[in-house]
Amino acid sequence: MGKPTFRLFSLLILILSLFSCRQSSSVTAPEDSVGSTSEATPVEPSPSASVAIPPVATEEPPLNSPSSPSGSEAPDAVTSVAEQAPRSSPVALAKKDCGELPTQQELNQCAAENYAISDKELNRVYQEVLQGLDAAGKDRLTQAEERWIVFRDAACAFESGRFEGGSIEPLIQASCMELITDNRIAALGQTLKTNVSLADVDAQLNDVYQAVQAVASEAAGETLTDVQLAWLDYRDAHCDYESNLPSTPDLKACLAAVTETRVWQLETLKEDWSL
Repeated sequence: MGKPTFRLFSLLILILSLFSCRQSSSVTAPEDSVGSTSEATPVEPSPSASVAIPPVATEEPPLNSPSSPSGSEAPDAVTSVAEQAPRSSPVALAKKDCGELPTQQELNQCAAENYAISDKELNRVYQEVLQGLDAAGKDRLTQAEERWIVFRDAACAFESGRFEGGSIEPLIQASCMELITDNRIAALGQTLKTNVSLADVDAQLNDVYQAVQAVASEAAGETLTDVQLAWLDYRDAHCDYESNLPSTPDLKACLAAVTETRVWQLETLKEDWSL
């Protein structure tokens, strides 16, 4: 082979080698860029992140109120209403602290004694209010009290019915009776107040009621409907009585305050059933 031919052949081999190296570099370069944060996130997002994260960023902040005690959870509309006031007893009565008792029997007995204290106070307040009414007012109050008793018994039978036959059933029954009785004492004393409009609190009541229905069995859902109808009868009768008093003629304010109390009750029930 002559020198010109050899040089031409060598040059051809060099050109082919350079071309091969460029092809190899163009293939491997994208592999290096996959590890960078600028390329990996948009190219290969997690399926859960692409679906779940955007709604959280756009929907949760409006639900967090400035008074919310925790920013880690996004409360629904009903929860934000409940946080405006404590869910503890609305009346100040001297009762036992049952939380530290060691046995279920002692817990049951303690709850029963606390309910008895509330029941006694309710009877005292009821008689005191009744004596200050005219004949029409007495009739309205009597009707409201009768409907409240129907609601109380139905609501507490419903709540304790989940534990029927269990050792905890008496505790649930007595605790429910105590809380609803304390709320009735507050209603008779006209200390139930709210800054939420009737339209808003009624919408929130519907939301939490539907949420409880969603986790209830078919039979429990039917019973809950009966309880809710009994509560509506009581609320309307009580506010008919209260709005005819000279000192409290605002029917909507009464309806809103009593409705908010029911929102709290159902919210607590929803949380218990969701555990």
